[in-house]
Amino acid sequence: MFTIDNLCGVPVYEQIVRQTETFILRGILPPDAPMPSVRAVATQIAANPNTIQKAYTNLLSRGLIYAAPGKGSFVSAEAKGILRAELEKQLDTVERLAAQFASAGIDKQAVLQAVERGYSGKS
Repeated sequence: MFTIDNLCGVPVYEQIVRQTETFILRGILPPDAPMPSVRAVATQIAANPNTIQKAYTNLLSRGLIYAAPGKGSFVSAEAKGILRAELEKQLDTVERLAAQFASAGIDKQAVLQAVERGYSGKS
């Protein structure tokens, strides 16, 4: 399920968190979908189980997953909405970046093309 790049400089737990967020946003992990066990992920990606637990703790603390004692972890019904709200808060950052691009003389069309690539998944 998870693909880890040990050379990219991003900690493994952050890669797990980011990929889980993407899976939730794309509907690959819908509400109440079971998360793979910490042990299963650790075995799959050859990582320390504590690293996977750190990722799951992050997801749990943000309300993206919930734990059912004796059953495992599951995607929360609110996960997609939580992620969308987090992303919407970042729109002001996009606006500030656009202003910086304009100040630096970067062509508006180049910025729009970068946004288009991001939306198409070709960035």
